Amino acid sequence: MKKKILTALGLILIGCCANLGAAEFQAQVHGDIYGQPKVIDDFDGDGHKDIIFGATDGKVHIFSSTGREIFRPPYWPKQTGGPILSDVQLADLDGDARTEVIVASQDGKVYCLNSLGREKWILDTRGKILVSAPEIADVDGSGQQNVFVGSKSGTVSRIGPDGHLVWEVKMDKSVSAAIVTSDLDGDGVKEVVCKDDGGRVTLLRVGGSKMNGWPQETAANLTWPFNVDANDIDGDGIKEVFTTTPDKKFIMWNMTGEKLSEFGLSDGAHTAPRLADLNGDGKDEFIIGQADGTITVCDKNGNSLPGWPFATGHAIYHAPRIMDIDGNGTLDLVFTAWDPKGIGERAGYVMALSRNGVKLDGYPKYIGKTVAPLTFADLDNDGYLEMIAAGGINYTGKQLHVIKTRARNKIKVAIIGQQINFD
Repeated sequence: MKKKILTALGLILIGCCANLGAAEFQAQVHGDIYGQPKVIDDFDGDGHKDIIFGATDGKVHIFSSTGREIFRPPYWPKQTGGPILSDVQLADLDGDARTEVIVASQDGKVYCLNSLGREKWILDTRGKILVSAPEIADVDGSGQQNVFVGSKSGTVSRIGPDGHLVWEVKMDKSVSAAIVTSDLDGDGVKEVVCKDDGGRVTLLRVGGSKMNGWPQETAANLTWPFNVDANDIDGDGIKEVFTTTPDKKFIMWNMTGEKLSEFGLSDGAHTAPRLADLNGDGKDEFIIGQADGTITVCDKNGNSLPGWPFATGHAIYHAPRIMDIDGNGTLDLVFTAWDPKGIGERAGYVMALSRNGVKLDGYPKYIGKTVAPLTFADLDNDGYLEMIAAGGINYTGKQLHVIKTRARNKIKVAIIGQQINFD
């Protein structure tokens, strides 16, 4: 079934939307989705949460949980100045209890929109913003959210809630990897962790100055960035910094730049490794979704847990989500993968593995070529989480997929955006 809606923007083809039941559907979108779809509060007044994302048509789209796109000309869908390959972010930047939409476009600009789709401010970074979404954080305990973003101009920028440029730090190369803000030493102030396309990892203070011992050198990025992150690995209250590299290594440092660990992988991971205690021994393991399609679960020295690694043989762009997707009381790993040899919907899929590396019944679920991470939320308020997946890149299928799961809505909920977080 195809529907055509006449709007002030012209004749817009919604495409085929197969309604598979309450809060489960597939929908055609004008433009491919590379970023993670997010969930926002009820936008169209139907009593259910809605889905927001950017696409390669340069627009921010909002879909009802019934599978229909919401049209509010001339603002929604919202046109930016270039394709959108990164996540749309949701935050109350100015403290007025209203959610702003923050999106980075390949025109090099960061857009802040209100709920009506009107521009509150735009900041030009003077270089393309590839696949990494802006980081939103209150870094100094002031109660004000700031926006941090890297750019192909070779800069890392801190933007105030009103859109003014607080500082801009020049890196040695362009910056495609995600910017991370994290309180590394537990003093209540967050540091800024960044990695340029030359592979240099740098720690910045909130004022923009480089910390002693940094940058640290790793192999240069390829077409897609290999991200960096930070977490407290040994439980001493001080976070370590870690990344993977295109020359197939995992590297970890302390906050002064001293190398603590390095081991080989079958490939690097575009998304930084996640941490979770899968075997219940009280210690977190690294969960690494590698670019060659291998999922590794190991300790900080690279020793794999029994049952791991798991090889899909297909490209993985994002680390798995860690959650109990089948409702049996144990954690699972859920992720998307892309099969370059697959045809149509077989070009990509969602895979789910048990904590022991065993494929779960009913998986894979084919959705066409996909590189985006998954989102989980209870869209229809029935107590169970739906899985929201972006697929269908390059006309291999429909772009937006909402799939029912047996996961229960009982894990941490972010108030703004209503997104469920598991890791």
